[in-house]
Parts: sequence; C-alpha cells; structure tokens
Amino acid sequence: MSELSVQPFDLLDVDTFSRGTPFEALSRLRRQTPISWQPLPTATRAPVTRSDGFWLVTAYRDIVEVSKDSATYVSNKGIVLADAPEPPLPPQFMMSRDGFAHLDPPKHPLYRQLIAPLFTPAAIAAREERIRAQAVVTLERAMAMRDLDFVKEVAEAFPVRVVYGDVLGFPADDLDRARAWGDVLIRAAGLPPTDKEYESIGSQAMRALYEVYDYGLEAMHSRRRSPRPDVLSAIANATGADGKPVRDDMFLSYFWSLVTGAYDTTASTIAGGFLALSEFPGECEKLFANPSLIPTAVEEMLRWVTPVVYFRRTASRDTELGGHSIKEGQRVVMCYAAGNRDEDEFLDPDVFDVARTPNKHLAFGHGPHFCLGARLARVEISILLEEMIRRRLVVHVRGDVVRARSNFINRVKKMPVTLTTSSPT
Repeated sequence: MSELSVQPFDLLDVDTFSRGTPFEALSRLRRQTPISWQPLPTATRAPVTRSDGFWLVTAYRDIVEVSKDSATYVSNKGIVLADAPEPPLPPQFMMSRDGFAHLDPPKHPLYRQLIAPLFTPAAIAAREERIRAQAVVTLERAMAMRDLDFVKEVAEAFPVRVVYGDVLGFPADDLDRARAWGDVLIRAAGLPPTDKEYESIGSQAMRALYEVYDYGLEAMHSRRRSPRPDVLSAIANATGADGKPVRDDMFLSYFWSLVTGAYDTTASTIAGGFLALSEFPGECEKLFANPSLIPTAVEEMLRWVTPVVYFRRTASRDTELGGHSIKEGQRVVMCYAAGNRDEDEFLDPDVFDVARTPNKHLAFGHGPHFCLGARLARVEISILLEEMIRRRLVVHVRGDVVRARSNFINRVKKMPVTLTTSSPT
C-alpha cells in the first residue's frame, strides 16, 4: 500500500477544535486513508524533537490493534505529540514523566496491580452513598440558581467533590486549588509547542507541576503518620510484592496521575453529554420516560463526547500497521474521536441514541491501558442522571457554548443554561 499521505489533517489546529471536535473531517480522513502520515511543522522549541511527523490512526480496528500491543507501541516517549523529556530530570519532572499513562511493561502492570483493588466494582459500590450525597448537594445548589454555568456549577463541581474530596481525601478548602492544577495542566497538554499560547500556559503549568509535587509529598507523609479512609492513604501505606513499602517516587507517580486524570474527563463527558440531551430533546424525553436506559445513555454520552481526543504511542521497533511500514521511533497517534464514529463498528455513528447497544466505544481506551477509573466515572455519571431524572430537571442551553482550545481533551469550558422541571409523562 502506498505511504503517500492525503491532504494532511491538521491536528495542531486547536482553533478548529475550539469549535468542537471535527468529527466530519476525521470521518472523511478515515474513509480515505485510515492510517495517514501527518507532517509536523519544523519545531522551533522543545519538546517536539522526535521526528517530522506522526502516523494518525483513525479506524476503530487499527486503534484496537495499537492499543493491545504495548510492546511494539510504547508510552514512555510521551502520550501527546510533544516528546517526554529524557532523564536525568529533577524529581518534579520525573513524577510527571513516570505518570501511570506513561508506563510500559513490566512497570505498568506492577503499578496497576497495586492500585486496581481500590477501583473494583465492590470498592466503588462502597462509595456510592457518598457519591450520591455529592450529586444531591450539587443539584440542589444548581436548582436554587436556576440560571447558571452548567460546567462550573455541575459538570466540574460534582466530580471535583467526588474525586478530590471523597476519593483522594483533599480538604474542602483545597478543592478549588486542585481544580486549578488540573485545568492548567490539561490545557498545557492540549496545546502544541508551536501554538501562540504555549509559552504562557507552559509557565503556568510549570508552577502547577512544582505545587502538585510539594502537595503530594506532604500528603504522603501525612497519610503515613495518620491514615484516613481515602485512596491516598491506601497507596501511601501499601507494600509491594517484596513486602517493602511503596517508594516515595512511586507514590508521587500515582498522585500525579490521579490529580491530572481523575476528574477532567468525567467533567467533559457530563458537560458534553447534557449538551447532547439538550440538542436532541427526543432522546432526553425517551430517557426521562424510561430511566432503565440510564446505563446505555451513559455509554452513548461517553462515545458521543469522546473526552480524550487522542493518545500517542511510539514505535519501539520497525513494524507494519494496516499495510503501512512504521519505523522505529515514529509517533503513532490513536484518534479515539475518529474511532468512536467508525461506520464499520457503529450503526449510524453520527446519531445520538441513548438506547444504543452494543456500544463498544473507545472513550476509556483499550487493552493494558484501559482506564482504571472507568467504573468510578460510569457510576458518577449514572448517579447524576438518576438524580436529575428523579427531580425532572431538564437542561436548556441559553447562550454560547465555549470550548477549550485543545486537541487533546474535548472540553466544554462554559455552558450557560436554565434548569426547568418537566411534568411526568
């Protein structure tokens, strides 16, 4: 098969993404050439140093193939287009570089095995009562406002209280601080180094990195002195297969991953999912009339929004994918947003259907790096929907929806809405 690329799809054009994920353009690319070479502009600053482009993978089947082969397609060179810095590095940079998503075998399964029991169905079920209490508090506040920014007051506020407050055990006074860390770090990840905002957001992200490190170090010491019923205490006081306590750097790697990846994608799904219910009122009515559809509605929200647009891998050896020769060291970008609209996998993929089944979407990834927090996210969204339906609350978008300039996370930054109460049908 020829390796000549078609007209490049500009993944670096974040202004396009600020108008919404360009699903139509991605679909055209997938139909024309599901694996295409996309050139990068000449880098004028680090950290894009690896090569002059990347392979963009847009078909569901090929994304699954790359996801499953963590020996050939590695994560430790970076999970976004920018390359991860090479060691030796200061401990703050090592914390971020060795985050959970950046690990490969044999380290990744060992790290995952230690933390996996904290996110089993039984472990999440034990938290459901507290999660529901947070959903009730969030919605009662929103109902009192009636006119509000749904992102700030619901989509972000709810998972922040659940993840940072309950699961990680942050004091209430620190929740806004933690949310700000997550916001700036995710914004930095979603901007290419050539973007006009990269330098300013990079300096903010650097400050946040050092603050997260210091906070994590103190959290580790405090949990070892006085354990609490939270995930950080469980990690800080865990022992490995050798019977020794978790190393400080290992704890900080977990901490970084949880702080930067445990709430934002859920918030993005809630915002985008309720936006879809507002845009497709027939589906909203169907869901309200039949709450047993909540499980399939949650999966459709995840597919429809696809909060993580892409993840990057790097070829560890020469290989072949879909008839294309992939060279060692080349970037391979799995575009989940394209894969979740693949006609070969989903019937009428551009239709939002709360009753869709089957729905084997890629919103949580696939293979060894399948999102460990998937169960928690599903429960959060399900409970929020249950409580919305119980109150007959309907979201009406009443102004311009503002999206992030990011090609990495499909984020709604602002969504002015009015909440009304519908009559039972």
